[in-house]
Amino acid sequence: MSGEEVGALRPAGAKAPDARAGAPAAGGLALLAVCLGFFMVLMDTSALNVALPEIRSEFAGTLSRLEWTVNGYTIPMAASLLSGGAIADRWGARRVFQYALLLFVLASAACALSPGLGWLVAARVAQGVAAGGLLPASLAVIAHGYPDPAARSRALTVWGGVSSLALVLGPVVGGALTAAVSWRAVFLINVPIGLLAMALTQWRVARSPVHHRAFDPAGQALAVALFACGVGALIEGGEKGWRSPVPWILLAVTGAALLAFALVERAVRHPLLPPALLGRTRFTAGLVIGALFQFGAYGAQFALSLHLQNAWGLGALGAGLAFVPFASMWTFASFVLARAVSRTGPRPLLAGGALAAAAGAAALLPLGNSASWGIFTAGSCLLGLGAGLMGPSLPTVVLGELPSHHSGLASGALNAFRQVGGALGIALFGLLLEDAGRATGLRACLALVALGFLAAAGTVLRSVRPRQAASAGT
Repeated sequence: MSGEEVGALRPAGAKAPDARAGAPAAGGLALLAVCLGFFMVLMDTSALNVALPEIRSEFAGTLSRLEWTVNGYTIPMAASLLSGGAIADRWGARRVFQYALLLFVLASAACALSPGLGWLVAARVAQGVAAGGLLPASLAVIAHGYPDPAARSRALTVWGGVSSLALVLGPVVGGALTAAVSWRAVFLINVPIGLLAMALTQWRVARSPVHHRAFDPAGQALAVALFACGVGALIEGGEKGWRSPVPWILLAVTGAALLAFALVERAVRHPLLPPALLGRTRFTAGLVIGALFQFGAYGAQFALSLHLQNAWGLGALGAGLAFVPFASMWTFASFVLARAVSRTGPRPLLAGGALAAAAGAAALLPLGNSASWGIFTAGSCLLGLGAGLMGPSLPTVVLGELPSHHSGLASGALNAFRQVGGALGIALFGLLLEDAGRATGLRACLALVALGFLAAAGTVLRSVRPRQAASAGT
């Protein structure tokens, strides 16, 4: 049996041989470097949405081509996450993080200098591939840089809280840059941020351990096909409708890739995703919770944003401002309340956050076609509070269930499942909002959000043991 398989099969409560043992914890500047890279990737996504009308105006592109400035980023990122995490374990998380940062900076500059829509889409694809390596590597850097479980939990809380900051600042920064300069500034701002993150990484982040294991090229290729076609099918189904043959063809390819991936991973000596890892109940539960979290939190935001504009008549800016209470509560919960994870473990925060989010979605059910700001504000605040409690706690569950040499793989799998959950929510809710009446469709979406968060709470209570933070990193 290989060393990788031994690590995968080690009992959850037993300590793995850890290259970090005795190493000093990373300092604040090291955490800042990681969070800057993570923030840049997330803000780029949310900021671009505000700039899309100006991009279309300059290039006179069709709506379907314009959509690929978003999908050309989302699909390659989802496809690269699992492979990016595995490569971070094999080559060293810091090295992969630095290379991914460099590629993201270069691709951002290419986006800003794009002479046409085709060039812009190609550069966005490169950005997506870079993000697929950057996200899991950033989590793996934290896992290796903070050997103490309590310190690691606090660092992961900050890492998770950065997503809420990007959620709040992305549309504001994107709108301001587009209005003051042009849409190109939305991409150009990534260059100084990325270069600063690279310099801090080189200066303050310690080298990550390297685990020399053979690659699994067939598994890598099938994983890319699996997530690319799966997310692509959901996006195409949501945008073009399920009467089109394209999403069904992509779903068929996804099913074939999944079957082939399972067969290959059982047959090769050094699999990309060892089947024994999926036999760990809490690790698999963490992936499921991550997908349900993204399905509910981002799916609800998508459905509510459309309803505010289509039914209540708000513009893009007005709809964005309406979400400030939601995003503020998410930020408050992520940076303040979720810090308790180092004392309580992730179980109460995940379960409590899921129940609060489910209650928030249920409180929004009375919304109709006329503005009801009291209901919207109260429900969205509760939804944001629950999501803010859950988000930073998820990495603690998944990273805490595997040996340290699987940190990159664990974070890549978590982010991949989250992307699938978010794409499923947007595709399904877009269909419901289109085929049903405005209020009826929104209520169906919110009911599914509530059920999804309730399922997440049940999964937490059934599969995540109390005070898991005490054993994080084992």
